[in-house]
Amino acid sequence: MIFSIYQLSLIILSLFILIVSADQLVSQADAIAKKFNFSQVLVGLTVVAFGTSAPELMVSLSAALFETPPASDAILGNVIGSNIANLLLVLGFAGLMHKIHLQGIDQKTNLYLFIVTAYFILVLSIYSQLTWFHTFIFFVILLFFINHLKNFSTEQGESENSIETEVSIIKLLLSFLGFFIGGKLFLSESLVFFSNLGMAHTVIGLTILALGTSLPELITLIVAALKKKAAMGIGNIIGSNIMNILFVLFPSIIIVKARGYNFSSLNVETNDLLLLALSTAIIIILILINRSLNIILSLVFVLSYLIYIYRLF
Repeated sequence: MIFSIYQLSLIILSLFILIVSADQLVSQADAIAKKFNFSQVLVGLTVVAFGTSAPELMVSLSAALFETPPASDAILGNVIGSNIANLLLVLGFAGLMHKIHLQGIDQKTNLYLFIVTAYFILVLSIYSQLTWFHTFIFFVILLFFINHLKNFSTEQGESENSIETEVSIIKLLLSFLGFFIGGKLFLSESLVFFSNLGMAHTVIGLTILALGTSLPELITLIVAALKKKAAMGIGNIIGSNIMNILFVLFPSIIIVKARGYNFSSLNVETNDLLLLALSTAIIIILILINRSLNIILSLVFVLSYLIYIYRLF
């Protein structure tokens, strides 16, 4: 009993670390955006998305590097589960609090969301193993996406080596560290805590793991909205879903293949891919027609996620 209370206290502490980190991430990212004349969406797609994807990266690299054989199922489950949670739970929950405006996402970024997700789902649906050829295609898409980000802002202010800029960068890096520590603490203690409650490891992985790695996105989106920086929060969600595939899955595949193991996708459930495809398609269409995510669709998103989680038990 005492041990469970101790773990629960650590879980609460991890949530506090994540909230503080999200607050600093949004504040310092906004300061840097103003300094270099970047849009909030661009910062959300890059700096903020990279920071909030730290837990996914940590989990996937650990599964690729330290498991023998590498846990490819955990890597894929982490990416699929996190992307579903980002769209249905994070956007849905935030949409219940206030209207989510998607107009800030440009159509080229929307196209990359479609290409990356569609290719990811297509490969997992057709092939039982991810080969070096599939990895090469991910690499090509990654290069094009980086080029897109490079040309995103048409006007960039001159960088000054001021004390304020250096402080903002240091605080930004500390917020990344906070996400890493808070995410790792939440994941490790939650896994032990819920295991002691008798939950199966598979269910824990698809629920707690996915939820835990999506907490930074959820907290960041809420904090960004409260700070009137909603565009940064939306860019974060879109950027995180793209980064989870290109910057989290891609290096994990390389590590697994370099270790001489096959990267299997045999245990990926079709229903999970269908839900990811459907939720992504809805967001892509809303961006395409310049519509907002209203409270009704947000409620559908959250209920769909809860039904999805209930199905796993």
